[in-house]
Amino acid sequence: MSKVDKELTIQALVEAVPYIGGSLATLYFGSKQKRQFHRIETFYKEIKEEVALIKNKIKDIGEHNSDELAAIIEQLHEKIEKEPLIEKREFFKNYFKNTLIQPVNRNYDERKKFLDILTDISLLEAEVIKFLNEQTGVVDSLSINKPGIEKSIIQGSIYKLKSWGIITATLGSIALGGSDGGIHESISLSEFGKRFLDFCLK
Repeated sequence: MSKVDKELTIQALVEAVPYIGGSLATLYFGSKQKRQFHRIETFYKEIKEEVALIKNKIKDIGEHNSDELAAIIEQLHEKIEKEPLIEKREFFKNYFKNTLIQPVNRNYDERKKFLDILTDISLLEAEVIKFLNEQTGVVDSLSINKPGIEKSIIQGSIYKLKSWGIITATLGSIALGGSDGGIHESISLSEFGKRFLDFCLK
């Protein structure tokens, strides 16, 4: 099923909801296209000005693998259209600018992985990456905290970053009970994590 077919199917299902379906479908799907267009329009208006500031760093288009670059740009557009957070769209701008500076050529898998992570990453997870980058050595995973955020949420973020290969971890000790209870790991950014940070978050 194509993207358009899925949209039409979902719209039809929403419209089928008794009493409010038609109005709800008009409200959501009518404004959805406007929101998506506005996001991509704003993105390129802003990127036009920012690219002008780095024009001397931009590589010739011939240095890219054209098929790989086209695939990356297509996926980038789809992700920008769907991303409601301004902060996340700033990350996508970093990605776009660095793609112009560092050509897509025999590195497609890593660039696509960067893009996939950007789509799923939360602002908290981005903060954890930046925090680890500022440290001079490994950090006890249970020592990371943020006011107003439960420790379990932070630990879940660390787990996700480990699963993506952004963080490397060495098992320390296991503490049972108390405020210090849990699995202590010594964590730091992996080399892949450092490249992701430099390419997408700076």
